Amino acid sequence: MISGAQAAHFLLLLRGQRAVSHWTVTIRHSTAAKAAIGRLPPCGLGNMSAMKRSRTRRAAVIYVLLQVVAAALALLLSKQFQVARMAATLVALAPTVPAAYLAWAAYRDDRREAAADTDAKAAMLAKAVAAAETGQRAQLIGPGAHRIDLNFTRRTEPANNATGADPHGRLTDIVGYYQSLHPARLVITGEPGAGKTLLALELLLGLLTRPDRNQADPVPIRLSLADWHTDRPLTDWLTDQVHQQFRDRGLTAADAAVLVEQHRVLPVLDGLDEMDTDATPAGRRRAVRALQQLNAYQDPTGSAPVILTCRTTQYEQLAALDVRMREAARVEITPVTPAQADAYLTARSTRPDRWRPVLDTLTTAPGGSLAQALGTPWRLNLAVTAYEERHADTLAYLRDPSDLLTLASSDAVRDHLLALYLPAATSQHPTRPDGYRPDQTHRWLAALAAHLASTPAAAGSGTDLVLHRLWQMAGSRRVRTTDAFLTTLLAFGFGALFLAQFPIGFSPRQLRGAAGVVLLALWAVWQASRPAVSDPATFQIHRLRTSAGRRQVAPWLMVGLVFGLVIGLVFGPAVGLVYGITVGLAAGLTIGLTLGLTVGLTAGLTASLSEIPPTDPRYAIRDDLVAGLVCGLVAGLVYGFTIGPAVGLVFGITTGLMCGLTAALYISARAGRRYLAFLCCSRGRLPWRLGAFLHWAYGAGLLRISGVAYQFRHRELQDWLATHPGP
Repeated sequence: MISGAQAAHFLLLLRGQRAVSHWTVTIRHSTAAKAAIGRLPPCGLGNMSAMKRSRTRRAAVIYVLLQVVAAALALLLSKQFQVARMAATLVALAPTVPAAYLAWAAYRDDRREAAADTDAKAAMLAKAVAAAETGQRAQLIGPGAHRIDLNFTRRTEPANNATGADPHGRLTDIVGYYQSLHPARLVITGEPGAGKTLLALELLLGLLTRPDRNQADPVPIRLSLADWHTDRPLTDWLTDQVHQQFRDRGLTAADAAVLVEQHRVLPVLDGLDEMDTDATPAGRRRAVRALQQLNAYQDPTGSAPVILTCRTTQYEQLAALDVRMREAARVEITPVTPAQADAYLTARSTRPDRWRPVLDTLTTAPGGSLAQALGTPWRLNLAVTAYEERHADTLAYLRDPSDLLTLASSDAVRDHLLALYLPAATSQHPTRPDGYRPDQTHRWLAALAAHLASTPAAAGSGTDLVLHRLWQMAGSRRVRTTDAFLTTLLAFGFGALFLAQFPIGFSPRQLRGAAGVVLLALWAVWQASRPAVSDPATFQIHRLRTSAGRRQVAPWLMVGLVFGLVIGLVFGPAVGLVYGITVGLAAGLTIGLTLGLTVGLTAGLTASLSEIPPTDPRYAIRDDLVAGLVCGLVAGLVYGFTIGPAVGLVFGITTGLMCGLTAALYISARAGRRYLAFLCCSRGRLPWRLGAFLHWAYGAGLLRISGVAYQFRHRELQDWLATHPGP
């Protein structure tokens, strides 16, 4: 056994030597590496060698100490127990401690090497961002990819302005405008719907696709500021957000930390105005603390590059308090001109002559209520969507754009367009136009918007619809009571099942069994009534398809195996006191090992919510329920078949399934169970298949996706629905 462990040591050491050789060859043949080494100070290579020798010496010392201790322990146990059964096991296991340490050290070094490959990770990140944001821009622009070449004007602050900013600019020239700034810090402001997000997206995609982009340029990543609790440092939040959005592409938390630390990520921070409500006192606003941290965000050249968007009114309120982003250029998007509106409406409509009265009014009265109402790309998109709708059978236009001329004020135009937008977008759904009725869609979305409006800024985002966090919408006490009530019914079902199988009596054995059942039921009721529920786990079955993924699962299988062995050795003798030691050990090991391996495999294939792919927020609840129920189903079947010969196969399987599935709901799938209780409490107010409805609304252009959350297409739509509960 010792010789085998030493062979493992030799292989691990040989693997480490190969890694060092590979690193040396890579450095030797890399032109960039030669240049980098040439720029090092004279002591640089010496420091690297010293650090390498220090790490090698430390590992060698720990190895020798562990080997000596393990050998001494093995000899002591052999002498003390004369190599009895238990001692023989310990003697065989003790020399493996050094190998375990070397294996852990090799795994740690592999993780560091993987995190160090920043160029490859940054290139992968750039491709992923470009693909995702291209889709987001297409959804914002709408059918036909027609966009308005927005104009913007520089707004000079009293001090701390970035240099190189031109007085005026356009959307098509935004990349060149940004590259001329020193430092590269830009604040994009404008009225609601002016196109701030679109301008930021155009800049982001332009930076990723420009011909002169090189490998060292930072990757712009758009993040929603509404999710940032500013008591956390900016770099920590950036690391978590980058990891959360791109973990499904193989980006680990260590990779994200390295990219942020080395400033290979350019933060594009959207929605500073969404961090607080108007009623929030100035000193307690998250936006104030966010700007303070952004002003302290530095790279080796000074103030680090940042792109920020905010509504003009909110930013000017902060600036009046002498709180603004320093060393930055601030630009403000100007209203859409009549010529731009004419070009856009002509391009988006199939019969431009229908819009001629509207276009003439915009030209002759550029300061009128209609021009003010249609002065943003968002409002123009609303108008086209509403007035280009046709009858499903006759294809006749349902509305005449000249109706807009009869509205007296810009607010009336806004309310009129928003009221028409929902039914028009619903009927123009690209795949399922008849999925939900317009009146249902309006009521359900209005209920969700009202919930967001009533959510305090300190309690969470006022824009994110996250499925597993919506349960408080139906009333915290009501949902928890429903959850506990359903648990109580389940406990009564257990009790009835046991009473039907076993005679009623008061023997010590029966009393102990009844006490165990009662304690289990009380524990389940307590779990169901808890006010806090952990985030769901996600099922990562794709890990089994790659060698790297299987290496992630393997340690969890080993942990599960050890856990199951311990459970079996503890549970088996207890059962053996009743049914005999042979039966008890067999049943205990069978149940323990199967349960341990199932739990280990489930733990290896599940991950925290930060690892969920951002393409479909429904996966969080689905994977939480699937992972928990699969684990409970397997454990319940094994338990049932094991005790079946003693108590009856049907009763054993039934009891096993009930125990396993109950344990899954109250141990593994807590978020999924609370979500189901929430749906039970929301009947009539929300659809039963809420996730399917929200994804349908995303397809209709009413919602958008941000990570694991749904958001309303525009904040103006969300605010309007919150105050208009019915169509």
